[in-house]
Amino acid sequence: IQIKIWLFKGVKGDTPVTYVRAEYNSVILGDSPKIDVSSDGTVKYNFTTSFEYNLDGPNSLDDIAHKPLFLTVIEVLPKEKKQKEEKTVALGQAVVDLLPLLEGLCSFKATVPLHPVPGSPLESLRPDAKCGLEVSVSIQESLLSTSQLSGGNLLRVTLEAAYSVPEVFVPTGPQQNYMVCLQVPTVGEKEYPLVFKNGVLKLGGEKEPIPRPKKWPISNILAPGAQNIPDSFIVGGPYEDEDGETGNLGFRQRQYSGKKTKEKPGQKCYIWRGTYKCPGGISP
Repeated sequence: IQIKIWLFKGVKGDTPVTYVRAEYNSVILGDSPKIDVSSDGTVKYNFTTSFEYNLDGPNSLDDIAHKPLFLTVIEVLPKEKKQKEEKTVALGQAVVDLLPLLEGLCSFKATVPLHPVPGSPLESLRPDAKCGLEVSVSIQESLLSTSQLSGGNLLRVTLEAAYSVPEVFVPTGPQQNYMVCLQVPTVGEKEYPLVFKNGVLKLGGEKEPIPRPKKWPISNILAPGAQNIPDSFIVGGPYEDEDGETGNLGFRQRQYSGKKTKEKPGQKCYIWRGTYKCPGGISP
């Protein structure tokens, strides 16, 4: 992975000392060298890191399909008098979707936005002057054979919300984590569990924006903007256009009634908007 950043601004001025931390699947892959940002707001990190693909263990095809690479830009603050330890502050975070590696590519380049963490000076930049990272990703050989590419498929599952939830779901008291899990059949008898975590409580009376961004099904993301999957939105549509059991009249009536109840003040719903991407029909 090679990284270049532009239009940068730090806590202690426009030419801070920074480094990039790469993380994948909750494991820190490494830190780049500490580099001064140039006067024109750009910096190029001579940084290469990697992780090992494992067919049946960590970093499997399923992981690569729905877990992005995280790149966190960290500023090294100047030492003050009598300060012994180095102090750092996270400025922003970017995500790199690795899905092209499951589409037959052995290398690709991506330009991804650097999303500011709360309180970062990057939040004050003009909309037309947002920071971005240029990232290069490569692998030694294709993860999938020609037959796997032609015979496989990619399943996308999005969980948007649960509305008209029971009264026992209360917003007061100890913080609770609401999760939804479903089993997806895969090759053979094995089933793959999809777990959507961290449902967000919302009270009724709020209109949902259209379109709504879909989110990575990953927790512990530092920058709020990094939670959104690039160019992936929930756009809504008529219930009549839905397939399967959701298309019958009885289901549509219950769905309409529940959605109207959700929009009333005082009613509760839980929002996920998470999307899993699962490679289907692929066997070793």
